[in-house]
Amino acid sequence: MKKYIILAALSFLSLTLFSQKPEEGLRIQVGLPFAKYGKFDHNFKNGDETQYPSFLIQVDKPWRDRFRLGAYMGFAGQKNESLINEFTEITYNYYRFGGVISYDLNDLLDAINISPESGVDLYASLKTGFSLEHIKAEKGINNKENNFLFDLGILIGGRYNISDNIDIFTELGYGNAGFVTIGFAFDM
Repeated sequence: MKKYIILAALSFLSLTLFSQKPEEGLRIQVGLPFAKYGKFDHNFKNGDETQYPSFLIQVDKPWRDRFRLGAYMGFAGQKNESLINEFTEITYNYYRFGGVISYDLNDLLDAINISPESGVDLYASLKTGFSLEHIKAEKGINNKENNFLFDLGILIGGRYNISDNIDIFTELGYGNAGFVTIGFAFDM
């Protein structure tokens, strides 16, 4: 019950904070995480392992000076088919959602003589939220299990502006189900 109350509070907080600074638009980031880690990579020893394509969608908006606030959702999963293992097939799927706060690091770019007119942005993000872990194991009968897990991660990212409303971005760190995320950002 506590998990649902915390989830409702985080959702309400995200929606409330989106109402700040209406003169600037939203940014939508769509990315693909690579190099899975921890709970998102089970390192099966025996059998045929399949990694499902992961994705992450993030929406954020200016909140305070040099800060952006938003929400994210994503997916990561993998499957293993084994003749040796106790189960012939086991699948892990993670449905992720939560909040994100980002801080503009463009002062560091100024320090190394990269001007804002070059189209490069640098930022750090803190992500916190939940993953719904859905485990499905098959051996004659289906065994299913669902777990709520806590997500927490910190990332450093960069964007390069390729047109008025489109950027290419990459993020490095622990927070997107993979150590490296590459994708596109769209300014609305």
